[in-house]
Amino acid sequence: MQLVHAQTDPPATDPAGRAPSDLPAVAAVKTTTGRNLAAPDAHPEMKRKYRFFKSLLASNNHILEEMAWLERMVYEGRSFTQEDALVHMRGLLEHGCSLIEDMNALAKGRFTTLFGRLQHVGGAALRALLRERTFDGQDLVLPLDAISLENLDEVGGKAANLGEVRNRVGLPTPSGFAVTASAAALFLGHTGILETFRHQLVGIDITDIGALERICAKASERIMIAPLPPDLDKALQEQARGMVSRFGPDVRLAVRSSAVCEDSDASFAGQHATVLGATPFALPRAWSAVVASAFTARAVFYRRSKGYSEQDVMMSVLVLNMVQAKASGVLYTIDPNSAHSDDVLLSAAWGLGVSVVDGSSHVDFWRIRRTDRTTVTAETGDKTSAFTILPQGGIVSRQVPDEDRKRSCLSGDQVRTLVEYGLRLEAHYGMPQDVEWSLDHEDRLFVLQSRPLMRAEGTDRAECCEFVPGRTPLLCGGQPAALGMASGMVYSVQSDHALDDIPKGAILVARQTSPAYVAAMGKVAGIITDIGSATGHMASVAREFGIPTLVDVGRATHLLAHGTEVTLDATNGVVYAGRVQEILSERRPVNLMKGSPVYKALQEALKFIIPLNLVDPQMPNFTPEGCQTLHDIIRFCHEVAMHEMFRLSDELPHAQSAAHELRTGLPFKIFLYDLGDGVVPRERGTTVGTEELLCEPLKALLNGMTHPEVAGGQDGAIPEAASYAVVSRSYVNFSGRLGNHFATIDAYAGPVINDNYITFSFKGGAAEYVQRVRRATLLAGILRRLGFRVSQNGDALKAEIRKYDESRFLDRLTTLGRLLASIRSLDLRLDDDEEVSRKIDEFFKGGHSFPRY
Repeated sequence: MQLVHAQTDPPATDPAGRAPSDLPAVAAVKTTTGRNLAAPDAHPEMKRKYRFFKSLLASNNHILEEMAWLERMVYEGRSFTQEDALVHMRGLLEHGCSLIEDMNALAKGRFTTLFGRLQHVGGAALRALLRERTFDGQDLVLPLDAISLENLDEVGGKAANLGEVRNRVGLPTPSGFAVTASAAALFLGHTGILETFRHQLVGIDITDIGALERICAKASERIMIAPLPPDLDKALQEQARGMVSRFGPDVRLAVRSSAVCEDSDASFAGQHATVLGATPFALPRAWSAVVASAFTARAVFYRRSKGYSEQDVMMSVLVLNMVQAKASGVLYTIDPNSAHSDDVLLSAAWGLGVSVVDGSSHVDFWRIRRTDRTTVTAETGDKTSAFTILPQGGIVSRQVPDEDRKRSCLSGDQVRTLVEYGLRLEAHYGMPQDVEWSLDHEDRLFVLQSRPLMRAEGTDRAECCEFVPGRTPLLCGGQPAALGMASGMVYSVQSDHALDDIPKGAILVARQTSPAYVAAMGKVAGIITDIGSATGHMASVAREFGIPTLVDVGRATHLLAHGTEVTLDATNGVVYAGRVQEILSERRPVNLMKGSPVYKALQEALKFIIPLNLVDPQMPNFTPEGCQTLHDIIRFCHEVAMHEMFRLSDELPHAQSAAHELRTGLPFKIFLYDLGDGVVPRERGTTVGTEELLCEPLKALLNGMTHPEVAGGQDGAIPEAASYAVVSRSYVNFSGRLGNHFATIDAYAGPVINDNYITFSFKGGAAEYVQRVRRATLLAGILRRLGFRVSQNGDALKAEIRKYDESRFLDRLTTLGRLLASIRSLDLRLDDDEEVSRKIDEFFKGGHSFPRY
């Protein structure tokens, strides 16, 4: 990106959207009669400089706004994409160019080297944000016998972990190979599909399921019909022949996703495809289907919500010989819904493990105490169907014989063996594990997958249903899959309901759990299902997203009417009619992004943007060369602009002098720049007393700042940087730092109501981010009560009020002055949001100041 560009004139509009010719402070001053007249003392050089000064302030405010957006992305835990961050980053750098241009226009080009600093700092930030993984390895295929965690970056978590289990832990796994991420990168680059897809996603709201599905469907279709690069096609055909040679012509393959970043801190559980029962010579098409699954709506929603780009999740594919499964299931080495229990959880069903992970049928369930391997709970589900492999390829669901439906899938010895397998894996990896396994018809157990298992944040699940006194539950029981409470309207999902119709804040009610519901997790407040397991894929993702989820409750779809309001207590396994406020609390948002590649990239980029090193203009490092961050550049430009703007008296004849120091009694200096009629005419170099001030808006502002109720708290304060005011009789632009807070007020108050306005912008503070945001929230609440229209962005805010009569506007400016003085003199450690509300009330009860105790 080219950062430097030329500008001969300031922007066409100011921050309030008015053209410069309409501003009373630019080329003309509105007199008390309302007529536009040339300022009698306004020298052309003064007017020229003020035009650039005004433009510089506008750029400064835009930059602060963009910085606030970038800080919010990191600190507030909302999902964002690399493209989202780039929009703000580029806007920040473009306004940075304008800022330097305007500053040099004021300083007669003395600081053009600052463009080079912006190029250096901005380039470093962009490189950090735009970093992308590359996949250009020479190996398109690697055998499982040669794979371990050392191959993680090429074969993804699933394949790398299975190779680790097989080759280093020594547990039994199927045989097979991995098609590397470099193979997928070769294919997607060869076809141009990835670049097109990323371009189509720019600006798309990923919670708009309908729009997302349309884009994703086209990408998936292109992948399925695109021919493979010759080298890749040849490699897959050779591997297919090798599987036939090793296992015979009847071998069937499990073609599984193993995307890079899958099975890491982000599980991607159930988001990508597995093709089961594939014939060897259908391998190329099965590989394409798995690659295409990375472009489904639910996969894209999950990926981007968690802070992963398409490049971060390049698809490697794991190919295994299929286990002719008698039973399959999932083992958790801890209870993810308990902060204290170390019990092992085990789920099982007949046949392939599809029904266990997708929640399509009831399962057998065990809770085993790890210390002595004692079974705490053993529940046998009514397993009506089982998935098996078809001889011609693929899988099919068949009815389970009546005598096996309620018979346990596993013997006691097999349960104990699986527990031992799980604990060996946990010891090897040094963390809890989520393990998929299978039992063949010769009673041999195989590990199919092992990945990290995270505990959900929050309270422990209850041992049994606990009811709210005086409330009759609609239903109770089931398995808490993700803890918490939520209230909302029931949205019962039937076959004819589209997910994009789900309203925001609904409680999704469905017959069974499904990974497909992940695409709706940006909307729903809670999930309830008739069938499902806490060890299933959807349950894993619900815990990651922090969405209260209750599964296996039996008859939720019959008992909970579509469109009725309910309260879900997933922790205690209860659903109530209506809204039960006493058990609801504001849910702390889950930071889905933290630790993800996109999140880390923005954190790294902000090191070149946010820190402020140039704090004292008197220090030797306060130079263009001393600017180490964008914040330093802003600080330097602002300081130089203020100095240049208010040193005109050194350049103009005495009669044209306009720069004065205002005597106020405040613990900081205020320098005045008079556009005409703002002060009583004075000789060059003299100071101005408040009694000589003719600017009505500034007089009102100072009346508030020096009010006895707030001025006393400023005695003995540390001297602050000077503030500056550009004035005429009816206009003021006040700009400066009050403590560590940067504030700008732009106001016009005259006899014509339609001309009158006040705009106020505020940013900064030395506190932690949360404290800064609460301080801005306090200001926003007070300003709203005063009639301002307020826009808050993190710790930055803008406020405006228009078209009131002159006296009312002057009264607002006085209150604004008292507010600024109160804020700077008050120890504002705001510990919670309730404290913010109390302080707002105190300000108005204290007569527009904070009462002293």
